Amino acid sequence: MTIELVLVTPDGEQRPFPVSRARIIGRDEDCDLRVPVAEVSREHCRVEPNSSGGLTVEDLGSSNGTFINGLQVDEADMTPGDVLKIGPAFLVLRVDGQPAAIDAHQAIERGTPSALASPAKPAPKTSKQVGQAPLVDEDDEDLFSDFDFDDDEGEAPKL
Repeated sequence: MTIELVLVTPDGEQRPFPVSRARIIGRDEDCDLRVPVAEVSREHCRVEPNSSGGLTVEDLGSSNGTFINGLQVDEADMTPGDVLKIGPAFLVLRVDGQPAAIDAHQAIERGTPSALASPAKPAPKTSKQVGQAPLVDEDDEDLFSDFDFDDDEGEAPKL
């Protein structure tokens, strides 16, 4: 079984991230998938294949929350086509090539939290911290070039 999270960007770019074992997503350089922005905690969440053929996602006490299909979760299972949102990143679960096609705009819309589904945690503070990347807005086209995927073969390749 092939399980991957596909990073989708507003301009339609898609980058797959294989998940064959438990992986940590966060801002720290040691994370398997590094999202180097202040909105993402050092160790934000853990994803792991589950017996149902999808992924189990566990928030690791992040400041800004982990979202599946726009709903904040502490721990939840994802099925193919579900959208995981961590900071500015939208990742679609693909299992054995399904869904075959991913519409980036639909995925981002589905993954964006709505005002009705407000998180249980308080709203995040937006202050910058020394040594961290600045918070970004949707117009920052270079954001996704900074994502790192650990390929288990040495240096983490740049997205």
